[in-house]
Amino acid sequence: MFTWLTVSTTRKISSLSFILLSFLFVVIVYSNYQTQKIYREMQEVAQIDIPLSEVIADIEILQLKQHLLMEKIRLQGEAFLTNDVLRQDSIKGFESFSQRLSSQLDKSISIIHSGMTLGSIRINVADHQALIKQINTLHSHRISFEASFSHFLDTGRERQAGSWDELEKQDDLLDAEAEKLLLNIEQLTMKVAATVEKQERDFMIVNAMLGFSAFAIGGYLTLYTILSFRRKVGSLRGQIESLHRSMSSNEADDSFRYKGTDELDELEKDLQILMTRFSLEKDSRDEVETQLIELATRDKLTGAFNRHKWDEQIKDELALANRGHHFSLILLDVDHFKAINDRHGHDVGDNVLIFLVKTLRRRLRETDMLFRVGGEEFAVLLRDTHLGDAHSLAEQLRKKIETLNEKNIPAFTISLGVTEYQDFDDQNGIVKRADILLYEAKGAGRNRVVAG
Repeated sequence: MFTWLTVSTTRKISSLSFILLSFLFVVIVYSNYQTQKIYREMQEVAQIDIPLSEVIADIEILQLKQHLLMEKIRLQGEAFLTNDVLRQDSIKGFESFSQRLSSQLDKSISIIHSGMTLGSIRINVADHQALIKQINTLHSHRISFEASFSHFLDTGRERQAGSWDELEKQDDLLDAEAEKLLLNIEQLTMKVAATVEKQERDFMIVNAMLGFSAFAIGGYLTLYTILSFRRKVGSLRGQIESLHRSMSSNEADDSFRYKGTDELDELEKDLQILMTRFSLEKDSRDEVETQLIELATRDKLTGAFNRHKWDEQIKDELALANRGHHFSLILLDVDHFKAINDRHGHDVGDNVLIFLVKTLRRRLRETDMLFRVGGEEFAVLLRDTHLGDAHSLAEQLRKKIETLNEKNIPAFTISLGVTEYQDFDDQNGIVKRADILLYEAKGAGRNRVVAG
């Protein structure tokens, strides 16, 4: 049926007048020009910008792993210097991080070089060239970070602090350069996508003109438009297939292929599968972002919420309290903490704080929030809790700490100041009131609770 219609249409179109043929020739040439232009730009998206987007995701994950490795060494402290197993584990982790980062950077340079050599890059060529320079700069920072880490491992224990500071400095430089590169890649891919989208809109305008002309000319050109449309859909499906292959880690993956009742049905199904894969990629990135937020709001030593989170949360609680909710606040401090550090060393002092947080968490509700607001000073927000209940809880916490007998943890006590929200309280007011009560508890001999 379609073969007969095609042949018949060809013969009938060939009999049209010179004017009609000239008109159709101009429209078809322009339409093909636009189609080829979009085809080339879709190739750039499939072969250059989609792989670069995958590199972004991999480098972001590597950044997170790098932060976790640095934090792991920080938390291990003296144990890292004395335990060969911990050192070898960290060395392997950093070597893996460096090798994978180097591989991803080499991969991105290869993608851009290949695109320029084969002529796939036609949009924002200068920006792609600038990306190569940025990637080489990031390579240099990676090498400097490797050198700093090697120096940190080789430095004697008495000079370990200085080399650690230098390692953290190189870590920050590497992180900043990586963030800058990822931002520029993301901005560049957005520019390319916007350009392709504009070309697609232009193509739709050309198609509309072609449809209008076909309507004016008659049924013969309508048939031609249908056949042309089938070719374009086939081209788009080919581009979608390329996108699928670039996103799939399995070269033999045929899950995107779908046979439907017609071309539009097949194209719709292909787009649905493509959107599903994009959604999975987005979920993976959201998970990484959640982990980064967790790192930004937690105290690195104890795992309690940090001062930044405290400033945010106390404002939220005060806003809720002004609308009818209620809360209480406990400020607590480790008694004679400086003496613990002086007598047993800072590592033991850190272990005391870590153990204190673990003990407090076991006694607090899930709705209660524990913050480290100073060196050995902590704050506890007790939601929907009045002063009497807060005082009872504080006394339980004090007794629990006083009676602890933990191996490798020296005996210690805490002093606590307890207050509750009062009308027209602001952050300074309620915190100052709790701080005064804590000061009174210390002045009265420590290891006690003062509420008010």
